[in-house]
Amino acid sequence: MDAVARLQVERSRVVSALERGQQVAARFLGRGAQRMNVAMAQAARSWRHVESIRISGSVEQLSVSLPNNAHLIAAGLRMTSVWHQSGLDPDARLMLAGEDPSVYFFGYAPLQMKIVDERSVLLEGPLVRGERTVIDVEDRACLTAARRYWDVVMSRVHPCDAETAALVDLTVRQRRVIALMLTSSSDDEISRKLGMSVRTVRTEIAMVLSMLDAPNRFAAGVRLRERLGIGSGGS
Repeated sequence: MDAVARLQVERSRVVSALERGQQVAARFLGRGAQRMNVAMAQAARSWRHVESIRISGSVEQLSVSLPNNAHLIAAGLRMTSVWHQSGLDPDARLMLAGEDPSVYFFGYAPLQMKIVDERSVLLEGPLVRGERTVIDVEDRACLTAARRYWDVVMSRVHPCDAETAALVDLTVRQRRVIALMLTSSSDDEISRKLGMSVRTVRTEIAMVLSMLDAPNRFAAGVRLRERLGIGSGGS
């Protein structure tokens, strides 16, 4: 993808300038996993619009990041989040399938970044004393390359809830309930995520169990995973 190559070239130029101490419109945002997470969380409080591409993620990581994103969105952040589908395991994809389909998408997106408020792009920086870094780049050429990459990626994405599209006999709401159920969300968590009562969540799950002729949630999980072609993980 030409857009990926161009952004990589611009990123390398900015990283080289930072490493040499040359003047460039970029700064380090964090170094090391823990400090990067803290710095990003603090910076996110002032963000109004984020276009994010993530290339990998586990269920454990999503269990932390998705609630944080929901909190920021509720506070007014406009977010579009694209995930590189082949970088996720089946349960992580299912977890994303239960999220808002207007926010979360799958696509071919091999380079991680975030465009923030149309003014800067967050990219992986150089290693510093053996630790990974994140850089906040306002360099115009780099930002232009990031925008081109984003536009190309967005032209080929599909909503994460399409992961459960094979369950054609279920409603969209039931598919989201099931996706969350299969990734071990409790009824209370599903209720909060989907903005419905716990009673409604349990009614939807009971209807799905009946449709599958499954005696319990575990059996339903096994049958649903078979239909989705993802094997027999935990339910």
